[in-house]
Amino acid sequence: MSQLTQRENTLKVYAGEMPDWVPVAEKAYALCMPFAVLGGGGPGQPAPEPGTIIYNLLKTPHMIPPDPNIGPMPIPGDPQVPDITRWREYLEFPFPDVSTLDWSTDIEMAKGIDRDNLLVQALVGGVAFSGAPYNSMVDILGHEGASIAMLDEDEKAFWHELLTYQTDLEIALIDRLVDIYQPDIICSCDDLANAHGPFMSPATYAEMIRPYQERIIKRIIEAGCIAEVHCCGKADGFVDDWVEMGVKAWNPAQIFNDLEGIKAKYGRQFVISGGYDSQGKINVKGASEEEVRASIRDSFRKYAPGGGYIFGTSGMALAHDLGEEHMNWILDEAEKCSKEAY
Repeated sequence: MSQLTQRENTLKVYAGEMPDWVPVAEKAYALCMPFAVLGGGGPGQPAPEPGTIIYNLLKTPHMIPPDPNIGPMPIPGDPQVPDITRWREYLEFPFPDVSTLDWSTDIEMAKGIDRDNLLVQALVGGVAFSGAPYNSMVDILGHEGASIAMLDEDEKAFWHELLTYQTDLEIALIDRLVDIYQPDIICSCDDLANAHGPFMSPATYAEMIRPYQERIIKRIIEAGCIAEVHCCGKADGFVDDWVEMGVKAWNPAQIFNDLEGIKAKYGRQFVISGGYDSQGKINVKGASEEEVRASIRDSFRKYAPGGGYIFGTSGMALAHDLGEEHMNWILDEAEKCSKEAY
């Protein structure tokens, strides 16, 4: 392995160059989350107990589920906004001014980042953060309500009105994170699919989601940062749109997507960050050491050739309470494959 730092080597991947080794996300990044939006608590704070109700910036309630693999979820059957045509009656508006939040934890966290050796990646969007175009609307309206609002001609105008304001909030959050963390990468999180396919047709995505996702990506690029998307599920049908917007990478890029086809089409222009069999033996408590290691070797064999690949679990293994020994197998094998791939 060369004398490059993790930061220098990983930047080569995002620049479309061949790295000296395959970066392993768990070692390459300093991750920055907007703790002000999460309530001000930093790392080491105890996780909420299952059944606890938490609220995001828009006062949307989420319940902590008993399964640690599942993030905070909107309460089923009880949408915050049951009628999008009257959304101002259910939401506190104007939306919060992010500059008035308590950013003290974030400011302190930023001071301790190892910028010489690690690539600084800030995360925005997602359930707890608010602002992810599709997920935030599902949080407020529920899956059924969001689906109806995207298709009903009488509700579409209200969808655009509400999502415009939410995107304004997301962009303000991006600007604040840039000021505090000075990140190299900003990853916009919005899950648009499940394991079987997207939650919407290509035409509906183009009309109802893409304009807002594109505004967010444009702002990330204007801020001088690399744009990455986090999108779980079989979302490979969105990749062409993302590349057109200027997105450089996709995580977790789960293996039921046509990742090899994406690599063949875009080469090192678009980075696969993940390629991790999140539903296979690697994520099963009690799996043998050889099964775990073989799964990782398979990911490197398929996706590392030619570059444009970063191995990472996107935190999914951690959520399964696999145990220290199991996690050591994952990280040790990933490190071995990382050194041997090129």
